[in-house]
Amino acid sequence: MLIAWIDFNMRKLILTYFILLSWISHLQASQLNHEDQLLRKVLTAYRVEPMTIRPLFMGPKEKLGQMLFFDPIMGGPNNTTCATCHVRSKGSVDGLPMAVGIGSSGVGEQRLQSPEAFVIPRNVLPFFNRGESDFTALFWDGRVQIGKNGSFESPMGNKMPKGFENLLAVAATFPQVEPDEMLGRSVRRGGENQATYHADLVDMTVDPDNFQERTLNVYGNLLKRLLGTSTASTPMQSEYRRLFQSAYPATSKFDITHIGNALAAYISLAFQLKPAAWDSYVSGEISALSPQQKKGAMIFFGKGRCAVCHTGEEFSDFKYHGLAVPQLDVGKHGGYLDYGRAKATGLAIDRFQFRTPPLRNVTRTGPWGHNGVFKSLEEVISHHFNPIPLMFAAQKGRPREAELAGRLLRYRSPILAEIYPMAPNDVGAVVAFLEALQSDPILSTDEALPKSVPSGMNQFIVE
Repeated sequence: MLIAWIDFNMRKLILTYFILLSWISHLQASQLNHEDQLLRKVLTAYRVEPMTIRPLFMGPKEKLGQMLFFDPIMGGPNNTTCATCHVRSKGSVDGLPMAVGIGSSGVGEQRLQSPEAFVIPRNVLPFFNRGESDFTALFWDGRVQIGKNGSFESPMGNKMPKGFENLLAVAATFPQVEPDEMLGRSVRRGGENQATYHADLVDMTVDPDNFQERTLNVYGNLLKRLLGTSTASTPMQSEYRRLFQSAYPATSKFDITHIGNALAAYISLAFQLKPAAWDSYVSGEISALSPQQKKGAMIFFGKGRCAVCHTGEEFSDFKYHGLAVPQLDVGKHGGYLDYGRAKATGLAIDRFQFRTPPLRNVTRTGPWGHNGVFKSLEEVISHHFNPIPLMFAAQKGRPREAELAGRLLRYRSPILAEIYPMAPNDVGAVVAFLEALQSDPILSTDEALPKSVPSGMNQFIVE
């Protein structure tokens, strides 16, 4: 009898617990206003999760990467570094429509002042969260990406050195081999000027137009510049040798993969973001967003159809789409054209297609677009559902732009035809939502910036 009584009361207790739990859940739901209830349903439908943060710290490999990131010795003419274009205080970009490579000095707008400066006809992409596995393609044209079998694909093809730890490490070794970005020009290509000459990084016996041959040659010579030889080295080279040995204690022979892996380790750490207000809201903190931001989120995931392409933790599908963006008579291919993805694949169907940009901290990384044509996020959003105004404005004084308009529209992504046109107040609400994706890097500025670099050329150590 006693056992039966205990069993009966235990059942009552369990039933009461579940009734109470159900009542609490109902009470919490009733406290949500109608807009929050709808938005929570949308988040469930899209399986939205808060951003995942991996524990990272400044170890020997990250320290080596930090030195390489800020040291001009990495550039042929010693006047460019990773930090030249990826400036911490400018949202990890340079604030310019298109980047400025060799032949200049300073950072950001300062680099436009030199008559020797070479403009790179692409907008600088930010580094935020670039170490995350969500990033399956890098650069505007995705020329470095994860292949179908999980391997790394790049313009180096089967000649790519083995040993890269991740995709970011592969991508981190390409600016150093681009003549107008960091490498510099050969004498045969007008590089006699000290500000634009690549000096000792390309042997005279190498064909400068053979990308793979030139790249492997640069990789080898860059290691010699950094480390010297076993019989001869400068104080700078001795310091770099110490840093390499500390970062890779089990290795005695270093190659370009060690540079790439160190740069990737530092970039992953220095530009890893804290959770944004959006992540707090997704985690259940209803007050984390303003009413305007919630309205923008509903448009973003709803009639705006933004989440069709801007999906996942980083708000990108990492696929390629055409927006009919004006070319502005500049481009990487053929003088005034930028074929985008097609240059990487060789397929006509990929012309004028560019990788979907992630949206975390997008409010801090303007101007926008692969060539920096957009001066505001309002312009970017409006162009998605109506490209004609910007295309028409770009034709003034540019007759080739008018001739090109039909081709750009032909390759415009069909997804965009399904976007519901937005009123100005709706566009403003979406921009407010994008502001909820803002957050600062986890690493403080003091921790992210070195006091000095081994070469002693410290001019690019700026916030």
